[in-house]
Amino acid sequence: MTAPNPLHVANTAQQMARAAPKEEAVVFNRVAMVCMGVMAAASAAQMLQSLLLEFNKVHDKDRAGSRSR
Repeated sequence: MTAPNPLHVANTAQQMARAAPKEEAVVFNRVAMVCMGVMAAASAAQMLQSLLLEFNKVHDKDRAGSRSR
């Protein structure tokens, strides 16, 4: 079984909020906002990871160059 896609959950929650009474719509909208926040955090973490890997390669290359001198 695969994990549900947070964007799909957010979209479904928004659709359910449109059809729900006002009190329940608030809950569905909050679920949608949390799911969108999760996707934003995952996207930022992925970007930071790739930047850290790139910086690490440059740092290792500089360190290897200084050792050979």
